[in-house]
Amino acid sequence: MSKNNSLSSLHAVSVGSWDTLELIEFFTAAWKKTIELSPHSSLTYLVVTSHPDIDIQFITKGSHCSCKVFGIFPSDSTHAISGTLKVSLAHSHTSADVELISFLYDGSKVSIDGSIDVWMHLDQVHGRLLEQNIVLGKNISLKTLPKLNVASYNVTAAHGANIDTLDQQKLFYMMSRGLTQQQSQTLLVDWYIAYVLQHFTHVSNKDKQAVVDLCKR
Repeated sequence: MSKNNSLSSLHAVSVGSWDTLELIEFFTAAWKKTIELSPHSSLTYLVVTSHPDIDIQFITKGSHCSCKVFGIFPSDSTHAISGTLKVSLAHSHTSADVELISFLYDGSKVSIDGSIDVWMHLDQVHGRLLEQNIVLGKNISLKTLPKLNVASYNVTAAHGANIDTLDQQKLFYMMSRGLTQQQSQTLLVDWYIAYVLQHFTHVSNKDKQAVVDLCKR
């Protein structure tokens, strides 16, 4: 099995048959990318960006492949974000698990379209899509519309969207122990990031720290 996280410069990536790939990508400008999943391949992928116009497509090229996809999108008044992330499951015995997390600071403008398409006449297909939006400030503009398009019958699939503030009881507890509100908020944001990064066991600590640094405000 191959493990790699150095494909950021490529507009198109093919995950080879029987390969297992872990990949964290940072986008600092508009970008369009296609990732193809070969038979019996597995992909764990994270996109991190605070810039607009990101378009990422995943498509299966054979059966018995899977992907676990995460997105982290920190936004404030100086960083509007718009993006599309689409997974096309075109073969039987395939799966996709997608979780997109937006951190919405003061003045955020975010429009994220996540979708999973399950093609016709397929068997044993799984798709899950969740968009989580964490409200951390005021004057926020948010558009979230998770889409699940299913054209087959033997499928397990689910999708949803949450718009949440940080748990006020946890904030109160940490502030009662001497932390400021900003420090408490940062710790809780770090929890969401740690939850995502635990899925990347073969990615460098440098790349993981870069994810944390990009989300700080």
